[in-house]
Amino acid sequence: MVSSVNKKQFRNMNNYIPLNKAVGPKLICDGEQALIPQKLGVDAMTFNFDGSACEHATCAGAPEMFIKVEEDGLYYFGVEADDTGSLTIAGEQAIKTDVTPPNGKLNIETDSRYLKAGYYKVALSWTNNSYTPVSNNAAAFNVTMDREPIQAGKYEGNSTMKREFSPSPKIKLWTIEKESTITCEPSKEVELEFEKPEPVYLEGNGDCNVSSLRPKICVTVCKDESENVWRCRVVSVSAGAKLTMYEGIYVNPYVDPPLNEEEAVEAVNEMNGYQARGRVGTWHTPQASLAHEEHHRRQWEDAYKFYWKDSKIQEMLEKQTISCDKEPNMDKAVKFMQALANEMALDLWTETSAYVLALPDDANDRPYCAGQEVLNEATAYVIRLADAMGWNNVPRFITKPGTIEPPCFMPPVREGETRSMAVAEEPASLILSMADTSQFTEGKITVRFRNEGNEPVRIPDEINDETSDFFFVTVLRTQQGKMRVLNREIGTMTFQRPLNYRELAPGQEYSVTIPVCLDEVDLEGWKQCSCELETRYYNQQGKDCFLGVLRATARLTLQ
Repeated sequence: MVSSVNKKQFRNMNNYIPLNKAVGPKLICDGEQALIPQKLGVDAMTFNFDGSACEHATCAGAPEMFIKVEEDGLYYFGVEADDTGSLTIAGEQAIKTDVTPPNGKLNIETDSRYLKAGYYKVALSWTNNSYTPVSNNAAAFNVTMDREPIQAGKYEGNSTMKREFSPSPKIKLWTIEKESTITCEPSKEVELEFEKPEPVYLEGNGDCNVSSLRPKICVTVCKDESENVWRCRVVSVSAGAKLTMYEGIYVNPYVDPPLNEEEAVEAVNEMNGYQARGRVGTWHTPQASLAHEEHHRRQWEDAYKFYWKDSKIQEMLEKQTISCDKEPNMDKAVKFMQALANEMALDLWTETSAYVLALPDDANDRPYCAGQEVLNEATAYVIRLADAMGWNNVPRFITKPGTIEPPCFMPPVREGETRSMAVAEEPASLILSMADTSQFTEGKITVRFRNEGNEPVRIPDEINDETSDFFFVTVLRTQQGKMRVLNREIGTMTFQRPLNYRELAPGQEYSVTIPVCLDEVDLEGWKQCSCELETRYYNQQGKDCFLGVLRATARLTLQ
């Protein structure tokens, strides 16, 4: 039902008001009925639900109307009208149903907005066209708001009166007496939320991988009336990691158990050797591979949570202020603060990546021990089968997993050091350099490995357009301090087959071209700007090859 409010004189309020600064909020439209139910016999007219004078009860006495958002998130909206209807949120038109008269049909338009908690000023408008005779004219206007996508109504026939509105929740409208003049609420420590999407399983003989989900820092501003400044407040921070799984070309004993004693002996020996071999054998299980990759995901989680606090990003952001005299518009202040937050999110991404990618990931290292622990269940299954079949030559031994906990065991995550020993670059005979940056604006650079030692050096010969993001992290920095990560994704890749290698003799070089993602690089705006291009090569896998981190930099002027 709709209630009316006595008319008062109010000053114009901001398009957005935080929940704690709204004084005297009053519900004037409870969402039980459509704003204008289906009604026959009306003249052509326009209703403006924006606080201006009109005859409709919804806007009587309401100088400004707001929707209330209880928590941050994505919200869906719908507008149904038999001619023209519109919804404007915080001064920006969100939806408009616009038809060519004569029409006489109920139409729906939908849209969505990501909104932080608070009150948002709204304006709604409905226009009914002229029809002859007037007795056949219908009036109908409904606006919906929901956390789920808006459902369409039952639009049957050619008559507004015979059609049903959307079953989605109808909009609720509020008035607010005034904004409070209190100072900003005290800062509250925000914990990093780590997202763990369900693993994606793909067919074929691919290599499993864990890709980091880029951190997102959501901020808002509050007005400190006493200091006349906008203060930044962190609303939320999130990161995560996704798993991509392939079964590979191995025999799963749960699906295809050994058919004879010889196969059972092979299965037990192969599965017992996984941890020490550092590679999937001819007998293996997807559950063991998943445990390996989930261990990598735990490394990302622990590291992200550590660096979020250790880097004091929230503290640095919330020290930022903007003069209200210089920038009176709250939305513009939020936009400025959000840009700073985005830059710091990139810093968090690169810092965490540098740590995780440098953690050991070879034979007898923690990820393989985690996989071995689960694989032992399959080994025990085969041994029980051997007992039942009387296969006495099948080994009854099961490999004891090595150290698994904690996933992040190197400083600083476990020892509180100021700099990660895990990513410290050690002197090596293998040198990485930028060989060619002339094709940078085309999305590719060429890097060069050179053996400056006295002994041959091997590196995995597995770098291509699909795998390069799992070997290299490339960053572009400007003189003004802006930074862009040029990877489409960053993560770890577990090869389920023997690696191919390239051996470099003393003095020998090897060059490889890798892609760089320029989606977030302002090539036009950064023209003639002196930049530093940095790439780091990470490898912690393989036998008798280079394991560690290599770094190369080059000066770059965008043309």
